[in-house]
Amino acid sequence: MRHRLSCTLAALVLAAGGLAACGGDEAESTATGSGGGMSVTVVEPAAGAEVQVPFTVRVDATTELGPQESGKHHVHVWFDDDEDNYTMIEADSGPITKAPSGEHTMHVSLRNANHSAAGVEATTELTITGGTPGEDAPGPYTY
Repeated sequence: MRHRLSCTLAALVLAAGGLAACGGDEAESTATGSGGGMSVTVVEPAAGAEVQVPFTVRVDATTELGPQESGKHHVHVWFDDDEDNYTMIEADSGPITKAPSGEHTMHVSLRNANHSAAGVEATTELTITGGTPGEDAPGPYTY
């Protein structure tokens, strides 16, 4: 009986190690924060993708997204450290019509209806083509 238990444990450890090794090469979005059990992840574009403006951002949030006036959450999308220059998306997906060309970090932040941060954010590294040069590109602001 003890031998069988040891073999089972060894198999589980090896399987877990194999699963960890398999997932290490893929680029992924990085989520941070703890907004009361809520989370948001970037589904599209994939981390490391090359996108051309305009492109669509698709997110997976654990809370329902909707128009600001509905009282539901929404997301703000911005590039690099330019948090004040964001595009608001009020559904699981939305268009990015302005973005800076080049390699950038795209931030997706879950927001309360009043635009305050809900405490969770995801980031994804992208290469953007067909965008505008400079860091003042995102927008449009959608209110």
